[in-house]
Amino acid sequence: MADLVRVEVDGGVAVVTIDNPPMNVLSAEVGAALQAALMRLAQDGEVVAVVLCGQGERAFMAGADIREFPAALGQPGQAFALATKLHALMDLVDQFPKPVLAALHGFVLGGGMELALACDIRICDEDTRLGLPEINLGIFPGAGGTQRLPRLIGEARAKELIFTGTPIAADLAREWGLVNRVVAKGESLATTKELAAQIAQKSLPALTRIKRAIAGGRSLPLAAATLQEARLFDEVFQTADSLEGVTAFVEKRPPHFTHR
Repeated sequence: MADLVRVEVDGGVAVVTIDNPPMNVLSAEVGAALQAALMRLAQDGEVVAVVLCGQGERAFMAGADIREFPAALGQPGQAFALATKLHALMDLVDQFPKPVLAALHGFVLGGGMELALACDIRICDEDTRLGLPEINLGIFPGAGGTQRLPRLIGEARAKELIFTGTPIAADLAREWGLVNRVVAKGESLATTKELAAQIAQKSLPALTRIKRAIAGGRSLPLAAATLQEARLFDEVFQTADSLEGVTAFVEKRPPHFTHR
């Protein structure tokens, strides 16, 4: 199982590589290995940012392993159990206490798309194809796609992608706000690692609270969301990093954050 997901840490950035050739499909073993790796990284004090990527040239991840779909999924409650298991993985990524960036290339489909949607930032190669093709199997995205995609790009565009099952090209994905950047073929991982390294120089307590403020405010009225922001703003001023950051600014020197 460990060989399906590899982790390399350098300078505060953990690169998590999914290696399940030829298309890096989200098998049960891949999901379990990815979940275990992320849980370890959440507790690793040396890691400030995480980059998810796929091995090989063909795909970041081309969906779930359909061969693992047993006939029993047609029985009431079986697919519900599968969906909740997938949700646990995607929620772990979404609620991860550190920034998670996705380096996308090739095919980003189905469960791979849902995994990318759970990340904070997405950067893709110019030849990347992104989509949710589940409708072609007579089903629909069950790992958070029907919920995260509309929140990211709007309901009408999300319905078009999910209703048709047709993947879109990188440039349209950027236009719709699905990805942050489109780079030359083969450059997504290097570009994502550079951005992650830049983020890793910041204060982890501040980054964590930024994620909590944004995620927590999604479903709240503005007044409640800004109140939550104020509470987190108060918390961050009680960290050692905030004192260091302010002091460094006054002293006109770069800050040295200790992530405390």
